[in-house]
Amino acid sequence: MVQFSKLKKTLEGFLCDSLKGRIEVHAAVYRHSHDDKSRVWLTLDKDQLFSAADLSFHMAHHYLYENIKEELKLKPIPYSKSWEEMFNSPERAVIVEVSDHVEQQLIEQGIMESWHLYKAFMEYPNLSINEALSSKDSFTRAFALFDRRVGKRRLLKMETLQHPLEQKFYAIRCKAEGF
Repeated sequence: MVQFSKLKKTLEGFLCDSLKGRIEVHAAVYRHSHDDKSRVWLTLDKDQLFSAADLSFHMAHHYLYENIKEELKLKPIPYSKSWEEMFNSPERAVIVEVSDHVEQQLIEQGIMESWHLYKAFMEYPNLSINEALSSKDSFTRAFALFDRRVGKRRLLKMETLQHPLEQKFYAIRCKAEGF
């Protein structure tokens, strides 16, 4: 695993000239909390621009999951002495599917766990700008809009931005470039 300070320097090195020194990448690990929860965030001119925090994500996931579980009247996993029977039960399969759906829904809303950003940050330096802009990961696509490898002409030609985070980062980049 790369030290965060080195990763931060690498990522901030990708920033376009108009945002260099204005966008900063931060991370914190809350060691005295259960399971060492962490948070990763970006700032623009010292104001928080985006944050991915484990605790916020888990709270939102739990709330949304419980609402859907109640709506769909999901059955609990039936108890059995055989863990394999419990693990392979149809009830568990439905619960996992709903949980995965909730996670995807939160990501689409821009609510993420810190590992989502860590993963994107670890992969980003190895991506071409075309791979970054067409990534399946919404944060990677959004961060690519701040990249110096996206020129002004290419920026102006962009039309369809899929995710609200991409739209937000696009507006920031355009404003920084004076468009």
